[in-house]
Amino acid sequence: MKFKSMKHAMLAAAACAIAAMPGIAVAEFPEKEITIVVGTGAGGAADAGARMVGREMEKILGKPIVVINKVGGGGTKALALLTKEKPDGYTLVYAFSHHITFGGQFKRKTPLFKATDFDYIGSITEPRQSLISLTGRGWTDLKGMLAKLKAEQKPIRLVYSGGPGRLVATALQKDLNFPVKVIRESGGGKSMQRLLGGHVDIAFSGGAHSKYTEAGQTMVLASVHTDRNPDFPNAPTLEELGVHAATTTLQIIVAPRGLPNAIKDRLAGAVMKISAMPNIVKLFHDNLTMSMRPMKGKQLVDYMVAEEKRFTKLIADYDDGK
Repeated sequence: MKFKSMKHAMLAAAACAIAAMPGIAVAEFPEKEITIVVGTGAGGAADAGARMVGREMEKILGKPIVVINKVGGGGTKALALLTKEKPDGYTLVYAFSHHITFGGQFKRKTPLFKATDFDYIGSITEPRQSLISLTGRGWTDLKGMLAKLKAEQKPIRLVYSGGPGRLVATALQKDLNFPVKVIRESGGGKSMQRLLGGHVDIAFSGGAHSKYTEAGQTMVLASVHTDRNPDFPNAPTLEELGVHAATTTLQIIVAPRGLPNAIKDRLAGAVMKISAMPNIVKLFHDNLTMSMRPMKGKQLVDYMVAEEKRFTKLIADYDDGK
């Protein structure tokens, strides 16, 4: 009897010691609220996506999800700060994949970070980046816009809110031999305000334009993706128009490197479940004209590495040095 009591006491002491050790998770994750940081401004496609997903994650994980915006560096500021966070699953970033694969290296002598510097919870959607124009401007396609602006001796005024928008502007100027004036905004919502106000000719958009295009206020002049957007099949790709600057991107949830597998699996499972929900699929498609493209694990890591290589080549071809 004394032996059993001593054994129980030793086991209890060992359990307490394990619980006190740093990095050992005894209780089931999560134990508290999770913060999702969005590196772009309110009203843009990433912000809208984060809030849609966050609402459903709350229901699955049983803890509050707080979404905050931390704007800066074309989406890279939030990711740079993420590298300094503990890999415990309580601070995540909702981003476009190009914030890492493009923003991490564009205009930098030393890359800010690499695709392999993060852990990935999962991808959500595949935004189809496009060049958007107002309707009623005197043109119905890119060729018509160029003809009108040339007759008026005006440059193309292009607005973008980050990512490869500047690279695409440089490609337009180089491959079409046409002057481009570039305007930078802090979010997709603000870019659309510029376009709707008639202050620019085209906007580089990853989805913020969708409700305006559906309402007939704006139109898609060209897909910047590698193929045509199935929702706007009449809009040619830039490649078809002789501009060799096709880009890709995903909406993804990112964690600090070193996230324990159990926590990563718990979060990834929630994201994969959300990506299959009919109401979420409908919301993303109807609100942002995006298709679901859920990936996780090695498949997503391989995608990120390949996209980084794509942007490395595009930067070499089209960096204007400014």
